[in-house]
Amino acid sequence: MIDDYVNAFLLLISGFGSGVYVGIASGTAEAFMIPCLTIFIGGTIYQAIGTSLVVDCVIGGVAGLIFLKKGNVDFRPVVVLAFTGVIGAFTGTFYNSSAPESVLKILIALVLIFFGVNLIKNGIKKNVKYIESKVSFTWFKNNKILSFVIFGLIIGFASGFSGMGSSGAVTLVLIFIMGYDLHTSIGTSLLMMFFIAGTGAVSHGIIYSNVIWDAALIAGLGAVIGATSGSLIANRIDEDKLGRLIGVIVLVLGVALLVKMIL
Repeated sequence: MIDDYVNAFLLLISGFGSGVYVGIASGTAEAFMIPCLTIFIGGTIYQAIGTSLVVDCVIGGVAGLIFLKKGNVDFRPVVVLAFTGVIGAFTGTFYNSSAPESVLKILIALVLIFFGVNLIKNGIKKNVKYIESKVSFTWFKNNKILSFVIFGLIIGFASGFSGMGSSGAVTLVLIFIMGYDLHTSIGTSLLMMFFIAGTGAVSHGIIYSNVIWDAALIAGLGAVIGATSGSLIANRIDEDKLGRLIGVIVLVLGVALLVKMIL
């Protein structure tokens, strides 16, 4: 039970920060929630992963509905990605205990830094044009349903395996491979995350009892407020400015994760 007001406040702030970040940048609550839950609350890494997925599910539902109301959701990939992602997420929960954490986190940090710098420097459109000039994704675009099935299984598995909410990965796939605009990519991925993260959360919570439910409730409250604020901001900013804002957030998280791993 969370009976310490300081810890409760930290959870509320972590949830709020997660909601703002994911609502704007379509990432995952893991970057905020797992350090808070393991360092300050004293939970295990497996409890932190399960609880983080609950918060991601809350954010996906709240922010996804706001993007839907603004007309920035495409239901076709939501249905296919959610269905296959749920299967992948459920499967991934059975294998999460064997993850090589240190190597994986350093790799993730370097990727975040790379993407952050490029988004700040070039925005979204220049990055998309550059990637399209180097790699052809015609097959994926011509076979959308099969592509969504493949990506849904992979991303869902990664979500259940690592505790990541999947929204950021889906956004990258929709933008750089499937050719969606940024706002629609974020909205679609957030609504889809509700189903995938929810499945991972249920698996971790019911099958393995790896969810700290009172912590999830407090952080979830902060996440609702943060997700509402973040998604409203994201819907009002033009694509390139939003891309650069996401770049700043991603770069800071990447540097912070790298520094934490080195120290």
